[in-house]
Amino acid sequence: MDYMVYYEPETGRVFPFEYDGNSSFLSTAATSASWTPFKNVTSVNYPLLNKLLNVPEWRQRYLAHYRTILAETFNPTRLHPMIDTMNARIASLVAADTKKLTTTAAYTSGVPSLKTFVTNRYNYLSNNVEVAQQGSVILGMDQYDSSGRWNVAPLPGQVVRIRVKVANAAQTASVRLYHAEGWVGNFQRMDMWDDGLHFDSLPGDGLYGAVLPGHAAMTVVRYYAEAVANNTAQSLTYFPAGAEHDVMVYRVQGGALRNGLVINEFMAMNQGGPVDDIGENDDWIELHNVSNQAVNAGRYVLTDNPLNTTKWKFPRNTVVPAGGYLIVWADEDSSQGPYHANFKLSGLGETLYLYDSNTVLQDEVIYPNQVPDSSWARIPNGSGPFARRAHTIAANNNFALNVPNNLWRKLDFRLYPNPGDKQVHWEISGIHENNGSGPGGEDANSSFDAEMVNAAGQVLWKSSGALPQQTDASNPGGVVDVSDWPQGAYWFRMRSGNRVYLRTWIKR
Repeated sequence: MDYMVYYEPETGRVFPFEYDGNSSFLSTAATSASWTPFKNVTSVNYPLLNKLLNVPEWRQRYLAHYRTILAETFNPTRLHPMIDTMNARIASLVAADTKKLTTTAAYTSGVPSLKTFVTNRYNYLSNNVEVAQQGSVILGMDQYDSSGRWNVAPLPGQVVRIRVKVANAAQTASVRLYHAEGWVGNFQRMDMWDDGLHFDSLPGDGLYGAVLPGHAAMTVVRYYAEAVANNTAQSLTYFPAGAEHDVMVYRVQGGALRNGLVINEFMAMNQGGPVDDIGENDDWIELHNVSNQAVNAGRYVLTDNPLNTTKWKFPRNTVVPAGGYLIVWADEDSSQGPYHANFKLSGLGETLYLYDSNTVLQDEVIYPNQVPDSSWARIPNGSGPFARRAHTIAANNNFALNVPNNLWRKLDFRLYPNPGDKQVHWEISGIHENNGSGPGGEDANSSFDAEMVNAAGQVLWKSSGALPQQTDASNPGGVVDVSDWPQGAYWFRMRSGNRVYLRTWIKR
């Protein structure tokens, strides 16, 4: 077997890369005592093996990953189907090859021989005394912010609490947490505790806790856990099992520290809430500029896939005013307008990313399962962690209305013409209906509060009092003079009784 090595300057580590390893597949070596998991470890002629694998802790780390390779990769269940698949792809090509270095018969008989080698080698390695020495079983690991909320990214400077659950507490001597700042770099180690004093529930219950320090906005933090078994060898177990190349990650919130634009609120299960400019209940995302300067968001990107950082780009002329708001409809239907994205939000939870025009991450939101017609919003507005509440689309999240989700309507309210240029008419129908209960219920309220706001959240028109009757219509309503308003998108919001009406209106 031959190797190449790579020196990583960020960590000072050297990584070996094996190639030309066919000698390790000799059928006579499958169960040979000369090919144990510790071949050449006792020989000073192999100083890397001889020195590292005779250090007890490093030997146990090596064994832990050896077990992972056997469990996840080198086993008959995984490799036999892979061998069959590859054979089906190349068998006819081998037979037709006139320059091959062996015969077709030798190749054909070699396929079952390779399977036999895999089975025999797997059994031999699994039965090695040290490999068979099992350690603790880690059932899982959870991350909480400083307020105790599960899987919520912390704010800048906030600590993060980590919990690890082991299945066999009596057989676990200790649990350690490894953590590192950034995508590349060495890990630091800290102890975890099962004493009831470190966010770990009860003493001795197999639930271990530790607290990671706070970091600056947008910092990436990697971490993983190591359990030490209460046996003579002090066998090690890792979570995730593939650590350190496979680890847990979170990113500190704080996109506003980049240029002022943040993901401020969104609704991933819009069934009866706000409607878009053509009257559809689509998912939506609210961007908010928390700075005191306008942000040119042209060619910015919203995506729910970190591997696709160009998924949906904002129009080139997109500008979000200082303190302003911008609504993007996540309806997977870009034909409906310039601010209709080509993807939808998952109600089961996912991650939403905002990149600038240079593909620099500006904000990132990891959210859990959602409920219909409730939004996920930053509280305090523009800077705080996310919380579920009644929506405040295109407005300050600090003043959300506590309106029951099942009371949002769209069919009994009209806003026309839309688009328009000089006047906008609004009209309510069914004001004396209350879900079949007849007149006189809470819905039969003749008073209202209404306003129209621009994309920056500025109130341009406001009215309240008794619902006005229109002289040429049977339903109450009114007219707003918009002749001197600039072109763009506006929001009409009104509350009457226990109903809230919200529509987008476009000025031509």
